Amino acid sequence: MSQKQIMEIQILPSGEVKLVVKCVPGAACEAVSAAIEQSLGTVKHKERTSEYYEEQVETTQTVGQK
Repeated sequence: MSQKQIMEIQILPSGEVKLVVKCVPGAACEAVSAAIEQSLGTVKHKERTSEYYEEQVETTQTVGQK
């Protein structure tokens, strides 16, 4: 089962948009936000959270029947 991904979008009074991606470890967060960033225009500032520096863990499970 995949983990929930959260994206918070705020439109500030100045018209600027603040985008925060949560629950996406590693650089994958940039892939999640890329389409929105591209459609909104120029990115003025990027700030990486501690989740960016976490390793992405993939698990696989094999179930056998006896």
